[in-house]
Parts: sequence; structure tokens; C-alpha cells
Amino acid sequence: MAKTICPRCHGNGYIKVMDSIENPTETIHQCPQCNSQGEIMIDEPRFKNIQKERDLLSVAHIKKLEEEIDMLRKQKIYLQSKLREKESNDKRG
Repeated sequence: MAKTICPRCHGNGYIKVMDSIENPTETIHQCPQCNSQGEIMIDEPRFKNIQKERDLLSVAHIKKLEEEIDMLRKQKIYLQSKLREKESNDKRG
């Protein structure tokens, strides 16, 4: 068993929670995972597995964001071409 920084509160001992989507006000709560200590006791194999999963989630999240950025760039190009087309039609007419 080893002591490690709490993955939920990142060692702060507290977490911020939004009230709801409609009311995004953040409230501060004590971390239930580490009992506000900032550290937890965890066995080494489990810790490595958690780190691996976190890294995979980060990679997947970055890939998704990159795909969204690419889609938005394509939409921007399309909308700019439509705007130029409309402006040239307005000048003719």
C-alpha cells in the first residue's frame, strides 16, 4: 500500500460541484474519496491501472476535440464561401 494524491480533489481536500446545468453556480464540498485529507492509500497495481485509464481518457478526449475543431473549420469555410457568393450576387443585382 502506498499513499498517493487523491485523484478526485487533486490533493486539495475539497471539490467544486455545480448546482445544476440551469444554475451553474459552484459550491465547495469536502472530498468524500479522501475524507478531505488530500491523500489516499492505494495498492500499486490499482494505482497504475487508474493512471492508465486516465491517460486513455485524456487521449480520447483530445481526439474528440480535434475532430470537433476540424468540423468547425470546414463549416467556417463553407459559410464564408456562401457569404462571398451572396455578396457577389447582391453586387450584380
